[in-house]
Amino acid sequence: MISSQDNKYRELFLWALVFFILLTLPVKLIFFQKNDFILGKEFSEKASSRKSILNSKRGSIFDRNNLFLAEDIPSYEIGLTINNFSFDPKHIALLSENLGLNIERLKKRLSNKKAKYIVLSQNVSKDKKENLKKLSIPGLEISTRKFKRYYPQGEIFSQVIGLTNYKNEGINGMEFALEETLSATNGYQKKQLSRKSGIIQSEIIKEPIDGSNIRLTIDSKVQFVLFDSLKSAVGFHAAESASGIIIELNSNEILAMTNYPSFDPNDRRQLNNMELLNNNSAIDLFEPGSTVKPLALSALIKNNSLIESKIDTSPGWIEFEGYKTEDASNYGILSVEEIISKSSNVGMVKLCADLKPNEILQTYYSLGLGRYINEIFISTREGYLPEFKNLSLREKVSLCYGYGLQTTLIQLISAYSIIFSEGMYRPLKLIMNSSEGEEKRILSKENAMQIKKILLQAVDKGTGYRAKIKNKNVFGKTGTARIFKNQRYNKDLHNALFIGMTNIKDKEYLIGLFVKNPQLNGDGGGDVAAPIFSEIIQTIQKF
Repeated sequence: MISSQDNKYRELFLWALVFFILLTLPVKLIFFQKNDFILGKEFSEKASSRKSILNSKRGSIFDRNNLFLAEDIPSYEIGLTINNFSFDPKHIALLSENLGLNIERLKKRLSNKKAKYIVLSQNVSKDKKENLKKLSIPGLEISTRKFKRYYPQGEIFSQVIGLTNYKNEGINGMEFALEETLSATNGYQKKQLSRKSGIIQSEIIKEPIDGSNIRLTIDSKVQFVLFDSLKSAVGFHAAESASGIIIELNSNEILAMTNYPSFDPNDRRQLNNMELLNNNSAIDLFEPGSTVKPLALSALIKNNSLIESKIDTSPGWIEFEGYKTEDASNYGILSVEEIISKSSNVGMVKLCADLKPNEILQTYYSLGLGRYINEIFISTREGYLPEFKNLSLREKVSLCYGYGLQTTLIQLISAYSIIFSEGMYRPLKLIMNSSEGEEKRILSKENAMQIKKILLQAVDKGTGYRAKIKNKNVFGKTGTARIFKNQRYNKDLHNALFIGMTNIKDKEYLIGLFVKNPQLNGDGGGDVAAPIFSEIIQTIQKF
């Protein structure tokens, strides 16, 4: 039996427990209230906090006169808030017309009852955005999304400047070659938002870093002249394509480099032939034909061969090592100067017959054939020079009139610049204020001047006469090379070339021209390429 004393103690314990619980309850309430406030605040911050991108601008590309060739411009996203849209057939037709959308597909997208917002177009230009705003279409939403690459000069520069992809990263041309310099890095900012008052607070986490600008040596005026001349030549001669390069010899800066046909980099939907992306003036390989003869002549001079002697080219052809080589006519007895000016293949065979293969190939290599032209940054090709050890006598003499090797137009221009720079090699330049490359003597001044004198006669009295310009000395060499196709050289397929130089006031201009497979109004370098040179120079003189 429990005593009354025990009951008294039990009652006191229960009262003490109740008192302790009542005492701790406010403490717990304060703790949970504070903890719930912290959790609620954190949740609220997460719900109202937004991290947004601060767009950066890719570096611009300019010509030598600070004319924009490539730049970033704002692009806009166009969308529709479905609940606010009128569904008026006139408005649907206006959207289709202004944004280039298929009207049936647009109607199908608008009929989706689950959609609350649809994106109609991205990368819309500022002009198009302004036109859309004027239409006052209900529910139309316009927002800045990012920067878009724009090429103000269009097709005339597209193959040199190149393109960027959807990430605005360079994928070819200068855009690719100088990606590290041109590329930009986006920044970020953090925003605290309120449903009622919008942005409460914003904080930049990382500043955007814009890309650096590039200034090229190209002169847009000269580039336009060259492009128009190539375009006209392709049309007049029904040719496959044409390429050209113009350099100013005092500085060795490239003033123009272009090709035709080309493409508009601002409208890539029309780019159906991916080969149009290629900068053929730097990467297209071909056998140089007679344009290589002055370079072969430099090998003869370097190796003390007699070039003052007369060569009998009768009867206009020669059988050598089982193969027949022909001239356009029976020129009879020719001096070395006349062999170059009349472009005699027979004469070159006889001149080179006693030269060692390595003497020819080493001279060609020293002049820049068979190696990359890395100093201009954009993609070039190595070309092809055969190994001299296994070279037959026939293959050796073929090298002297432009067969059995492959070059690019930029290589030929570089080689001729050595002749016209008194035998000194100086790297070509495509970027203003780029580091000076090392100069190197390749030919003696005397030998270079001797070849230059012969190149004057090649225009005055030889195959390059259509390049002549009144009251000017024009130096140059034509080239006509049969195209190797289906395992043979085709008599009806040719490439036409001309490399020429003249001065305008105090500047010397060296121009390389290549026309692929002309079919009408002539087919050789003299008929097709030489007149383009004359046309270009006469136009530049008017500036």
